[in-house]
Amino acid sequence: MKALVIALLLLSLAPNLPAQEEGDKAKVERLEKRMRLADELEAQGDVDGAVQILGEIFDANPEDPDLLERIVVMLMRSERFSEAVPRLRELLKLKGGSEAEHLALARMMIEVKENETAVGFIKEASGSFPDSADFPFLLTFALGQLERWDEAVAEFEKTIALAREAKPELLNEGFYFRYAAAHERMKNFDEAEKLFRKTLDLIESNDREEENPEFKATALNYLAYMWIERGEKLDEAGPLAKEAAKLSPDSGAIADTLGWYHFQKGEYPRALVSLKKAESLIEEPDAVIYDHLGQTLAKLNEKDFAAEYFRKALELDPKNEDLKARLDEVE
Repeated sequence: MKALVIALLLLSLAPNLPAQEEGDKAKVERLEKRMRLADELEAQGDVDGAVQILGEIFDANPEDPDLLERIVVMLMRSERFSEAVPRLRELLKLKGGSEAEHLALARMMIEVKENETAVGFIKEASGSFPDSADFPFLLTFALGQLERWDEAVAEFEKTIALAREAKPELLNEGFYFRYAAAHERMKNFDEAEKLFRKTLDLIESNDREEENPEFKATALNYLAYMWIERGEKLDEAGPLAKEAAKLSPDSGAIADTLGWYHFQKGEYPRALVSLKKAESLIEEPDAVIYDHLGQTLAKLNEKDFAAEYFRKALELDPKNEDLKARLDEVE
């Protein structure tokens, strides 16, 4: 009886075996056909079509690193970086990527402004490479672009702790400038001042002014404007703004700082000259410069011209209540 049951069971399975083999064979043939089609499309220059087909093949068989690498290379060559990023993440997971490969992908994410994605990826990667200063360093860029300044400051501090001995070259004048700017954005003005001064000290000690006078001008300008905007330390801020203007005479932002310094000192004709220069130098309309011009012209009793600039500023910053109030005063 037992032998009969076994025999019947084998008979019931037997017809399915050739069908399964036929199914597998057909599946392989379909796969090969689609691969050939992708090859032909790529050869004809239809990268979009080839990538689409290869992507569908990979998504159905998501454990083929060679296929995924081919897709990534095609996306990169066609400069479709945003599409390459998630595929690269998959590739790193399949291959178990090195620290250098994780860093390269993180930089790409930041370059293509995938900052939210970059933050999550870098935090995850830093867990695999906890002694590396490069991951918190890169996080400062992504978090800064997202204006998450408190988190950025924490990553600046972490970078300093990790890089001080292992990778001190990270802690250069550019690093401290961005660190200072993050504190300034958080209105930690005393800390920002210390860090801007450190930036300038590093520029001087490394003789970097001759290499890049515009960078020193930017650092001088940032510190000067931080004071001038709040009407503080004008006697120190003025010379910094003037030095910045000499180093970078074609900067609209620096001309604006110098003009606003003269305004704060009550030197309105001189302020107007610098602010008009700033207006002529900027590549894109700037609400702050227009506002500064409006306030200066109002002090010079040129109310019609002042109103014109306040209106231009409001077109760029329509929710600014201070601008609305200043316009009402001169109309």
